[in-house]
Amino acid sequence: MSKRMSLWGAGCIAVTIAISTGCSNGADQGSSGAERTDQPSATPAAATATIAALATAVPTPAATAAPAVKSVSLIPEVRDYSGSGRGYELDGVNVQADYSADQTLPLGVFLPETMIRFEQDGRTAWGTADKYNYITLIKLSSENGTKGGKFEPGTDPGLLKFKEYEGSRVEGDRRVEAFIFSAYKDTYRAEIHIQDEQRDALLPLFISMLSGMEYMEKQPPIKPGVFFKVPDVGSSPGNKQALQETLDCIAAWAAGDKEKFAATMYSPLLNDNLQYLLDHKNVYRFHKLTVVGIPVEGAKRAAFYVEFTQMTSEGYITEGNYEISLLPNKQGEWKIANID
Repeated sequence: MSKRMSLWGAGCIAVTIAISTGCSNGADQGSSGAERTDQPSATPAAATATIAALATAVPTPAATAAPAVKSVSLIPEVRDYSGSGRGYELDGVNVQADYSADQTLPLGVFLPETMIRFEQDGRTAWGTADKYNYITLIKLSSENGTKGGKFEPGTDPGLLKFKEYEGSRVEGDRRVEAFIFSAYKDTYRAEIHIQDEQRDALLPLFISMLSGMEYMEKQPPIKPGVFFKVPDVGSSPGNKQALQETLDCIAAWAAGDKEKFAATMYSPLLNDNLQYLLDHKNVYRFHKLTVVGIPVEGAKRAAFYVEFTQMTSEGYITEGNYEISLLPNKQGEWKIANID
């Protein structure tokens, strides 16, 4: 309670006593036929005792109560990964975080760009670059339910409130905090391995990473490349050149060949703007090419639709399509003018 609140509360008590005393005296003086008794006036000591008794009777505002044990869900639901990213605020700075999949389990966390994924004791771990503070996951079964040692009841009120909290144990120079949760009918244990001196700084972040965990089934890798029947564009040399330029662009895109990709671009600036398509974290398999028009009716540009399957380095697969637009350069050759 602040000093202002304490003083205000004492003032209320004093004011209440004064009003009560004044009203009683006024009633005695103004009552007709009231029997008067010659009672001695209250002594200062008695008045002080009365005030103290009243002050004791007034309830003191309760301090903010700690959350009840096992009252909050840390991981209420493990959702399917949707391909999105997220961020964290660390020391007042927004830090980008990308989905990072467990290398053996169908789960992953959003890993801040300031941390790394590595292997620790045969498990995937996410944590600090020095590998001293990290998170690990393990799928539980009757055989490995106690794998890694038993956990004692924890004492941290910030963790005791979580329904998934299993307990704590000391492991070398670290403390291990454990949580039991379910995802798609399987049971897992998440462990936070953390040094005491890093606890205040890192524990809230690790808790946020666990609460935002998402599910993704492992898929076999896709084979990158171009796997479609080349569409018919007629016998016009200009049409054939527009098609070939588009095919060269797609082949370079699938192979991640920056030099050949750049050779198909209308300008160096456009090439720079489209470099994200050659991100080696993504694998593309192109499976259909459709002619929109050479040129598109009512326009100066030519265009094709290309359909693809994309797989990220974390194993997330999506289907999609792009429109590839072309414009003639000064030499009259069709060049890639946009991919959108």
